[in-house]
Parts: sequence; structure tokens; C-alpha cells
Amino acid sequence: MGISLTQIDWLKTQKMPAVLTSYDLLKTLAIIFMVVDHIGYFFYPEESWLRVIGRLSVPIWFFLIGFAQTRDIPKTFWVAAVLVVGSSLIAGEHLFPLNIIFTLILARISVDWIYSRAMRNREAFAGMFFTLFFFSFPSLVFIEYGTLGFLFTLCGAMRRHKDDITAPSWMIWAFFAVSAFSYVVVQGLLMDVISGAQLLSLMGMMAIITVCLYHFKQIVFTRLNPQKFWPLYLFQITGRRTLEVYVLHLLVFRAIALASEGA
Repeated sequence: MGISLTQIDWLKTQKMPAVLTSYDLLKTLAIIFMVVDHIGYFFYPEESWLRVIGRLSVPIWFFLIGFAQTRDIPKTFWVAAVLVVGSSLIAGEHLFPLNIIFTLILARISVDWIYSRAMRNREAFAGMFFTLFFFSFPSLVFIEYGTLGFLFTLCGAMRRHKDDITAPSWMIWAFFAVSAFSYVVVQGLLMDVISGAQLLSLMGMMAIITVCLYHFKQIVFTRLNPQKFWPLYLFQITGRRTLEVYVLHLLVFRAIALASEGA
């Protein structure tokens, strides 16, 4: 059982409830997808299904950037981004494209500008989609996922400001759907090997994620109290220490992979 936070907005107070929230659950889901993806990348590169499942995490991260109230860039973001860059260089990987943390930082910096330009009229709305989509290919050289991820950031901003949007709901639905389809197509092209069944599965799973994001809202689950059932603390850790979990697991996975290669 949950209650919608219409009177108390914890994003404005910056104080998260002691019980679980919809943010905790959505971020935990993204973490699971991400870990599955990295298990495939570092340890089982031949198991392309792991990479297919992992594709589902990225839209969630970018969506939450747009949905969030804050636009500040904490120092921890920059520290985490540099740590991941350092670990990749030690592992013998290239500097570019810069890791996804840099892309998320750019998304947070630019989301309000993108939103204000896109929502001027229908032509600007369509134009912003095509701009972000076509720039996604050259931008992939410099940052992970390129400007394609910004489409989901715009989706998050639209849902955050849904009460202020005068555009018909079908247009918003169409933007979500086309953004998801474009993401699936581009990711399918970038994967080394993907079967028809995997592509169809990715489309189906991405459709479910898209519907969930469209209907996402702030909810406190009053009965999901970690103090009464301690395993729920795991959801709070993955939901509220997401950056730390990302960096730590990536460093550990990369170290194990390097050690295995040297053995």
C-alpha cells in the first residue's frame, strides 16, 4: 500500500522518507539491469542476452535526471566520473567515449534548456526530437549513449511538469514511444551480435519500461518499512546510494577481470 506525495514533496525538502519510495524501487530495478549488463560485458561477452537485458537500465537513469527537482551537480558526480575514467585507462581502454556519468552530468545541465525550447510549440517539439536523435550518432564518439539519452531526460521533465503541459496526451505518448523505439534500434545496431528474438524481446521489455516511466510518480510505500523487515534496507541502499553502487561494482568487476586476464 502506498500514498502519493501531493502534500509533502521530499524532492523539495531533500529529506527522503524512512520507508521505501517509488524512487527506491525504480532505481533498484535500474541497478539490477546494470549489474546484469556488466556481468555480461566483463565475464560473459558471448552471452548476448545479458547485454540485451542491460540495455533497459539506461533510459531509467536519464528519465530520472529529467524528473528530478534539483539541477545541482554534486562534487561526488565529478569524483565518480574521474574514478571510472581512471579505472578504464588502467585497464587499457580508450578515454573516449567518456563514461555515462559525464553524459548524465551534461543531461542535468541542459535539461531545462532542452525542455523550454521543446515545449514552445509542436514544430519545436518535433524538431527537438530529430535534433537529439541525429546528433546521437556523432556524439557517441565523445560520450556514452550520446544525445540519444537526452530524449529520456526530456521525457522525465515532461512528466515532472505534466500539470503545466497543454499539449495533448497522445503527443506525449508518441514522444515516449518513438524515443523508446529509436533507442532500441540504435542499441541493436551497436551490439556486436543480436538475434531477431533478442531484438523483439528488447522491444517488448522496452515497451513495458516506457509505460512504467510514463506513469511514474512520487509514492511512499508506508508498509515497506526496513525497520520492520531488515532486507528492505537493500532497496534503500541501491535506491539512495546509486552512484556509490555504480562506481564500486564497476571498479570491482574491472579489477576481477584484469586479475583473471593476468592469471
